[in-house]
Amino acid sequence: MAQPAISICMATYNGERFLRQQLDSILAQSNQDWQLLVRDDGSDDDTVPIVEDYASRLPGRIRLVTDGGGRLGANLNFGKLLEYADTEYIMFSDQDDVWLPNKIDLTLNAMKAAEQIYPDKPVLIHTDLKVVDSDLNIIADSMWSYQKLFPEIGDDLSKIMAQNVVTGCTVVINRKARDVSTPIPAEAIMYDWWIAIRVAKHGKIVYISTPSILYRQHPGSEIGAKRAKKINALHFFKKLCCLKKLLSAQYKMVKKADTDAKLWLLVLNKASIKVAQRCR
Repeated sequence: MAQPAISICMATYNGERFLRQQLDSILAQSNQDWQLLVRDDGSDDDTVPIVEDYASRLPGRIRLVTDGGGRLGANLNFGKLLEYADTEYIMFSDQDDVWLPNKIDLTLNAMKAAEQIYPDKPVLIHTDLKVVDSDLNIIADSMWSYQKLFPEIGDDLSKIMAQNVVTGCTVVINRKARDVSTPIPAEAIMYDWWIAIRVAKHGKIVYISTPSILYRQHPGSEIGAKRAKKINALHFFKKLCCLKKLLSAQYKMVKKADTDAKLWLLVLNKASIKVAQRCR
């Protein structure tokens, strides 16, 4: 079997409820030039048997990575998968979403167009998402509008350090982006934010306003889409109490990604983004 163009990295943990639906949506893609790498993080449900069933029916297309690395958490689980991905392009998949049928073609076509403009550069392509509930009923047609996110800041290094606007399950990166992003360190708050910072520093981030997935929200979601709230005095006080801890973790990450990062600039950019969100 010829080497596929794309590796899809799927990190799993106790995902039996929605996993088959997600796997079926990948199998239904208009572009079939991919391999799926799955690394389980110690599930105690039927997640692994489900993956093994699909892998047995599609040998060479779906691979369950068993490296004896133990429980890593979602962030470093994706980081480990990224190290196994050896194709020209790499995508990331959550275990509980549903990919729209043209997701791969949509993002891969944008990637190839960007590489024509930015040859020899790390490139990251990401898209908007449709927010849905457990039964795939639409909550919001645009997660960017729902959360008042500004995808255009993704290509501004100082702004992407202040707030992540890249959702990993929509992303495709090229091999050069992989090379500048691995290994993903323990300081990274989330793998997609780390990769976005590294690509913004060394290459180009391109966003697509067309949603490419149904982003499922349910009680077990590791990271979710939450509607942006108006800030009142009590909310502001609670936020202020957590600010030092959050800033400390964020600054450790951005300093690891870019040694020239400045704390004062991080704080300034976070504040300016928050003001812009309130005015939106």
